[in-house]
Amino acid sequence: MAADFEASALAGKLQNLRDGDIIIYPRLKRKINSSILALQQLLRSSDDSDVTSSRALPFIYSAQDTVDTYLLSRAQQRRKDFIETYPSCQYLAPLWSQKDLGKGLKKFLNDLKALPSHSPEQVNPESRVLGKTREKDRCLVNARRFGRWDSIAHLLYEESNIVGQKSEMDEMVSELMVTSEGAQGEEALRVVSVVGSGGSGKTTMARRVYNRVDVKKHFECCAWVRVSREFVFKNVVMSIMEQVCINRLNDVDHMNEEVLGEQLFKELIDKRYLIVLDDVWDAEAWHRLTISFPDSKNSSRVILTSRDDKVAKLADPWNLPLHMCSLTNEERWELLWKQMKEHEVGLAQHKDEIMAKLYHGSPLEIVLLGGILSNTEPSEWSRKIDKFPSCQDNSALQEILALSYQELPPELRPCFLYLGIFPEASEVPVRRLLWLWLSEGFLDVLPGEEQKEREPEDLAESCFERLVSRNLIEVTKWKLDGCPKMCRMPGVAREFFFPKSVDSGLFYVHEKSSFGPSSPPKEHKIRRLMEHLEIKDSLDLCIDHSLRSYVSFDSASRGKANTNIGMVLKKVIHKVGFGLLKVLDLEGVYKPVLPESMRSLLLLRFLGLRSTVLDSIPSAIGDLPCLETLDLKHTNVTSIPSSIWKAKKLRHFYMNEVHIDAFIHKPSKGSLTNLHTLSGLFVGDKKAGINGLDRLVNLRKLGLTCHTNSLKAVAKWIEQLPNLHSLKLRSINEFGKPSNLEVISMAQHSNLCSLYLLGSVPPANKLSSLLPPYLRKLTLSMLKLEEDPMPVLGQLQDLSILRLFADSYMGPRMTCVSGGFPKLRILKLWMLEELKHWTVQDGAMPLLQELEIRRCNQLENSDGLQQLPNLNEVVLTNMPQSFVEKVRRSSGNNVFVKVNNWEFSRYQGK
Repeated sequence: MAADFEASALAGKLQNLRDGDIIIYPRLKRKINSSILALQQLLRSSDDSDVTSSRALPFIYSAQDTVDTYLLSRAQQRRKDFIETYPSCQYLAPLWSQKDLGKGLKKFLNDLKALPSHSPEQVNPESRVLGKTREKDRCLVNARRFGRWDSIAHLLYEESNIVGQKSEMDEMVSELMVTSEGAQGEEALRVVSVVGSGGSGKTTMARRVYNRVDVKKHFECCAWVRVSREFVFKNVVMSIMEQVCINRLNDVDHMNEEVLGEQLFKELIDKRYLIVLDDVWDAEAWHRLTISFPDSKNSSRVILTSRDDKVAKLADPWNLPLHMCSLTNEERWELLWKQMKEHEVGLAQHKDEIMAKLYHGSPLEIVLLGGILSNTEPSEWSRKIDKFPSCQDNSALQEILALSYQELPPELRPCFLYLGIFPEASEVPVRRLLWLWLSEGFLDVLPGEEQKEREPEDLAESCFERLVSRNLIEVTKWKLDGCPKMCRMPGVAREFFFPKSVDSGLFYVHEKSSFGPSSPPKEHKIRRLMEHLEIKDSLDLCIDHSLRSYVSFDSASRGKANTNIGMVLKKVIHKVGFGLLKVLDLEGVYKPVLPESMRSLLLLRFLGLRSTVLDSIPSAIGDLPCLETLDLKHTNVTSIPSSIWKAKKLRHFYMNEVHIDAFIHKPSKGSLTNLHTLSGLFVGDKKAGINGLDRLVNLRKLGLTCHTNSLKAVAKWIEQLPNLHSLKLRSINEFGKPSNLEVISMAQHSNLCSLYLLGSVPPANKLSSLLPPYLRKLTLSMLKLEEDPMPVLGQLQDLSILRLFADSYMGPRMTCVSGGFPKLRILKLWMLEELKHWTVQDGAMPLLQELEIRRCNQLENSDGLQQLPNLNEVVLTNMPQSFVEKVRRSSGNNVFVKVNNWEFSRYQGK
């Protein structure tokens, strides 16, 4: 398993070396080609012989060290201080380095040849391109950039693929909704437990009940939290509080467990609440949490899912748990058909073969097998079905998980296993996962022609989609625009693969078990360290310059700057003064103190400092030659080293309103041409502020605030960005208030799918001139439009999210005309203080699901809401009571009306 992982990464590095222009000797190129072919053979043979691949692991590690040392020496030789110190070596040093590289690869090939059953010469010429696969969706290239995520977008809007279990769901609902016969019509707090084995569908069923409109209407507040085996009291309680608290509590990060539990108790004491505790492993977790759940005799409920019947009975001895029943054969077939309905003909032809294997199959087993078949040509189904284990066997789920992994193309295997680095109960930001994949080099192994046709970010998204389609990744949260936001590895899959990954040395997760902190395996040096404890605990580990990745999840220590990361880096940087670290991810760590010695991390590709609240960063960061991602979002950093603008490999740069005038230098030739993301930039009123930005021509995502005096130059620059797909543009004056927004011609931006504009538009300008043709998400704020914008906006055929924020429209009437907004699903109207009448004509917004109206104080009527066939949730915040009652009377039984009364400033509506 680790050999697959490391072999893929090594092959990617060698392919980049081979395809680059820095290799001088033809003989060395031949050795590189031979090494790639040997790795391909090893990856193919690993399906049949884990023994052979595990024996090869030390040789792969040695070859990686050879290649990384060569890359490090090349980076060192390019440094200005090296050339000035050793001027005579700038031509000889590359020759020496390549000679050492050749010796290392020769030894690697000889070591592999000595392995039993390994013969690189037998590689099939037809499959010499690593990553080549029979998958139908391979090498799909979206015609337009805004088509991203289309292959999995249906999962956001379709109901869960749950079949059967109707009687269990009805029983659960009745347990949640029941009230006593007493005078108050209420009853004590009760626990509704659902018990079933891993993969039996208990979480899916609980989620389906939790999302029902009648259930949501019955409770004043609801929260869903995953507990899992790695139970952390503070994390669970804070997750609940984030969902049930109206206003965020101050200093919650500094509270100890006892105070935090008391705060949750106070928050719930006067509410009828529903809390879901998913995947509770033992009674201790329940006993520690239950003291935070008040019993106000108001029919509050807790749903608890567990694999252990004893946990359920201890939680509520007077209420029998619900046990998940096995599916019938008809239900198993229905579930498989839902997974593969586009393959209806093939399914019918192979029904008998498939059903013979699915007898007694659990829901997870069925969807995993469906994932294998749906990513295989129907002509090969019989061969695949023959490999399926019989679901009647007790070990069937483990065998199916192993088979799902074996059927993955080589480039997807490390991507999938890498999910194991995240804490078990956590949801993984998709953004963070994809960046780490790219920085680790997992996708460098893809075929050369595909790498040339598609950007790395597109390839990462494609790999994510393919893993989701195989049901090996579960999307747990979605963004408003239909992009996946959070994900996780299914719990049963993590339990199966995580220990194998750690034992094989794939990565080491430093976490506490019941016996204290875990110990790393002794067979291999730690190359990827994932710190689940405090960073200071890493100092006790045997780490050195071999470390390639350090990812910390230490978010517990708040209020005091974390000085330990410097000591960790001191161990990573070699005695000769350089380190091989590629990934340093400290997202969420409180104010890590970064040393100037970071300039020695010449191979660093990813530096994640999001949500660290840092005040400054070392100037050395600007001199890192391989840096591709620098994330400073949600920090207090206001000054950036000017040298960062000379970076030639930087692709993603997130800031927090950093003033460009203070540090920008005109970029050198070739610098920043690869930049795809630039967010958090502030362009002041100096003419020099735009200097050099016009060289950034490949941007896809741009977020900036600019002074109104610089807007004309900025607008001209934006017009020259043909690949732009997301734009957030705010115009302010010298007092920091929203100002005039220069009209930008965006008609030619066919790739732009997300647009956020803040600033006023002169009355003479037409709204239609601002809007690109294929928008999916549109946010307007402070535009002060005098004419009703809905007739124009309704003509945007692809628009699915529309947000009209404070003073975006100044008129008293607004009408959504018939036939308008054919794909709109989410509509938010915030602080439109002049709006009095809103009419929705029959046939408008046929797909609208969510509507939020916030502080539109003069709004009296909303005619036509009852005609919206798919509307299921209306959120009314700080709205007059008379309007709330009108909406409640006009809404059907299938519409959940949620009412909030919050304290917030006017500028929160922007």
